[in-house]
Amino acid sequence: MPVLAIQTLDRRQVKACKTALEKSGHFDKLRGIEKDDNGFLIFTNKTGEYVDLKRITMAEFPELVDLEPSLEIMVVPNDNYRNAWDVQSSSNLKAAVRSALESLMIPSLSPERLDQMIKSLPHRYYIYGQFLLLSSGSFESIPEWQSLAQGDLTFANKFYKLLADRLNVTHIAQNAPIPGDNDNAMRKPTQLVCLYGDFGLDVNYASILAPSREHIARELWAATRQNSICQTWAPRYTMFSRGNIKEKARVLRFENVENKTVVDLYAGIGYFAFSYAKRGAGLVLCWEINPWSVEGLLRGAKANKWRAQLVQHEEGWVMESKKDSAPKLVVFLEDNRYAISRIRTAADAHDLKYNISHINMGLLPSSEQSWPIATELAALSSEANVTLHVHANVAHSDIDTWSRSTALKLLYLISEFSSGSCVIPTHIEKIKSFAPGVIHICGDFLVRKRVNCESGRCGRIS
Repeated sequence: MPVLAIQTLDRRQVKACKTALEKSGHFDKLRGIEKDDNGFLIFTNKTGEYVDLKRITMAEFPELVDLEPSLEIMVVPNDNYRNAWDVQSSSNLKAAVRSALESLMIPSLSPERLDQMIKSLPHRYYIYGQFLLLSSGSFESIPEWQSLAQGDLTFANKFYKLLADRLNVTHIAQNAPIPGDNDNAMRKPTQLVCLYGDFGLDVNYASILAPSREHIARELWAATRQNSICQTWAPRYTMFSRGNIKEKARVLRFENVENKTVVDLYAGIGYFAFSYAKRGAGLVLCWEINPWSVEGLLRGAKANKWRAQLVQHEEGWVMESKKDSAPKLVVFLEDNRYAISRIRTAADAHDLKYNISHINMGLLPSSEQSWPIATELAALSSEANVTLHVHANVAHSDIDTWSRSTALKLLYLISEFSSGSCVIPTHIEKIKSFAPGVIHICGDFLVRKRVNCESGRCGRIS
């Protein structure tokens, strides 16, 4: 049987989680705790047929309720389980592969060669409903596997069908890293390898930039829950990073969010926007240029029972004045350079200033192109204090330098719109490893407007 494990990226939560599981008798002393680039796995002794992650909630572990925002339940194969004929109920990838290959009765596949292939498989894989997502080190990257596929053109289809049957899935794909360059602003999983199942209509230039309703309707949509929030995406057109769970949980603890306006300049499928909505934001204004991400955001908002309004580029938008019928999220399918004019126009129509308290900039490897927009939005806000959340990929050795230089750049930009303001770097969150020596971070920078700032960390321009 597969086992349930608790995942966290917060080192500080590991001991508290382990202690709580020990007191309830749910801690697996044999497997204990494992660590890798995705964080920490605390193994439990709970087993069962938890193939569909959407069915699992933290209600399985009431002893962890106080730690819930920073934890996630994972389904992990039990490596000690080797009953190949019962693999359908075990969700054990290695056992499923072994069973599938043995059933094909390949003459050239000796027991020793089979063992070597099984050992070379990665330990991690994810099942989202009926969708199996393999890591980049899976079948297509293994020389032995490639030689089998080259010898029989029908081998791959036969094998993946058997594997899908044994794991009770309908679609299989192999992951690949998102290109970390500025040319991939839409954050498309351009190297995803679809191995089995009907993922939808053919991908072409038109389907990427302006998909038809038929394209959207026939596409495979995956879904999962993190921090009790549902997120939905199309694996061929949008990315989903499980490693962001730590930052999403941090957002759920932010102050000055309830009943305020939040702006997310790179909303994606709602990675962080949904956490602001759950935290109690009165309104979350989202900008996103990938139509597939926008569709995922709208579907996710519906699954979370939040009303979301879609605004196309060049479509007029007037904020709903009635609170009962107002949306929780407004999603603009356009470049975020239009955010200033959008908010100014809407504010003038109601003769008000939006109470923007947080501005999120989640583009990697750098969101610097949006800093002028964010600082002008901070100046437009009726709030005296606005926090800018700046995401970036930074070398470990450069984090302090990056923080100081970013604060100075933001200070220079805000001075153009709000004299007497200051920018204070308040926190650097290390989210996840991106590459050797490089880490995805989020820097929090507090913009204090029209104040006499006496903090030694503030460089005020008057």
